[in-house]
Amino acid sequence: MLVALGVGATVFLRPKGTRTHKNIGRIFVVVMLISNAIVFAIQEDTKGFGVFHAFSVVSCLSIVAGATLARLGRRVSHAHVMLWSFGGVCAAGAGQGAVMLNLPPWPFIILTFLLVGLVAFRANFVLPKPRGQR
Repeated sequence: MLVALGVGATVFLRPKGTRTHKNIGRIFVVVMLISNAIVFAIQEDTKGFGVFHAFSVVSCLSIVAGATLARLGRRVSHAHVMLWSFGGVCAAGAGQGAVMLNLPPWPFIILTFLLVGLVAFRANFVLPKPRGQR
């Protein structure tokens, strides 16, 4: 997950639409799919399918959707889906960090998603959209 956080942050902070963005984005997709596969393999805490496994299903679907939207040229939709996907990795990291510090994870997970929501709101309603983009 740390690799996904680092690669995701790199994609998030660098200029969009460049060859570098696309290449690092592909790495992000692969790393995320591997991270989710690892989560599916972990069953010791829940003794079966748990809430974090459900989040991994959502994560896999959003990663595939985001990559598909990029290939279809739907840049704005791609950006929103990938923002939430990266937010999910950040929330998972915040929750795991809280657990490592013997703190309850849910306040950190919820706070992370609220912050991602603020970024998404700003991107959707405050920043101008490029002409002709969906």
